[in-house]
Amino acid sequence: MTSDDNPTAPTGGPAAPSGDPGPGLVALGARRTEGAGGAEDAPARDTGVEETEEDAAALLAAVQRDIEVEVRRRRAAGDFPPSFERKLDELFARFTPTGTGDDHFTEALKLADRSAYFDVKVPIGSRRTAKGAVRFALWQAEAWFVSYVVTQLNHFSSSTMRVLHLLDERVEDLEREVGALTPPPLPGDELTVPGVDPTPFLAGLGRAFADDGEALRHRRVLHAECGDGTVLSHLAALGVDAYGIDPGGAAADDAAAAGLDVRRDDVLDHLRSVATESLRGVVLSGCVDRLTLADRRELARRAETAVADGGVVAVIGTSPAAWATAAGPVGSDLAPGRPLHHATWSHLLHQVGLHTTEVLEGPVGWAAPAVPDDQPGAGALNAALARIEQLFGGPGSYAVIARKPTAGAAGPHPAA
Repeated sequence: MTSDDNPTAPTGGPAAPSGDPGPGLVALGARRTEGAGGAEDAPARDTGVEETEEDAAALLAAVQRDIEVEVRRRRAAGDFPPSFERKLDELFARFTPTGTGDDHFTEALKLADRSAYFDVKVPIGSRRTAKGAVRFALWQAEAWFVSYVVTQLNHFSSSTMRVLHLLDERVEDLEREVGALTPPPLPGDELTVPGVDPTPFLAGLGRAFADDGEALRHRRVLHAECGDGTVLSHLAALGVDAYGIDPGGAAADDAAAAGLDVRRDDVLDHLRSVATESLRGVVLSGCVDRLTLADRRELARRAETAVADGGVVAVIGTSPAAWATAAGPVGSDLAPGRPLHHATWSHLLHQVGLHTTEVLEGPVGWAAPAVPDDQPGAGALNAALARIEQLFGGPGSYAVIARKPTAGAAGPHPAA
């Protein structure tokens, strides 16, 4: 895992300027120059030592390090915004032939096919020599036994390879059927699913991280699907070391251009690579409204694993009624998952060992007008309007703030 993938890794020193190719590239250029100089440039040096595989591996590692440094420098300079990297991935997936990206099992199976036959004829060399004659005599004496054993082995290996080929075909059919049931989102599909404005919950997040103990203050906070970096900017103003990941939307480009630590990555993939109990807190938004139920359960489990004892896990989500209204028929029908109520998120977080400490409600999306009390039937009308407001209006978003208990501590029951 590189320093970009490790949220707790210290930031490296200043990168080499673009004109400096780095030590690995310099070594590579020098080696090529020596090989192509010819008699006119300089006499060839015969050291008597051939280039070993270790030298080639060391040179390749040096070149890879130089490339990583250059990519980090260009990314920090804004040359590689998250949306640009995302477009590259989409183009790669579009023009890469099917099966070339992750077809290692089939290739290994072909290699096993070529090695599955046992040859009974051993190399004995020329029979004109004494050694060859002795080898031939020994082979003739034992050939009947060896041929019988090798024949049985060849039958077994051929049967085994046939079973593996059948298994490969069935797994491919299963992957194809599962892929048809859960197709990957098309470019721009997530734009039909509205996000959540985290501004109403900034104060609550600030209070949650202000209560952290001294042992947590040197750790980092992750905001998954950080968008334009509103939460990151607020936490940075409070002195909290935070970074964000995002699928690569245009809003993330603005956050990266503002100097915030924003990386293009998938939420679940990133949490799988984060070291256990290495983070101060995790703020989840965006993806919590559209992931499948199984992925949301894994998301809660991965977040609990990533935060240290006493750390905060916050979920900023959209209320189901407000989401259906804002997404419209196309967005709600094509979305792989639908938002959950805040009580459901409290339940999921409690299942993985997190204890909900606060539930914040966002602004009301639609408020029903009140009928004056001096009007006939005002009480019944206002009660009906209140019920309609509860069903079709009410808070459009919410934030569930939970904390991981310290060892031996018992937390409260999840908030409803």
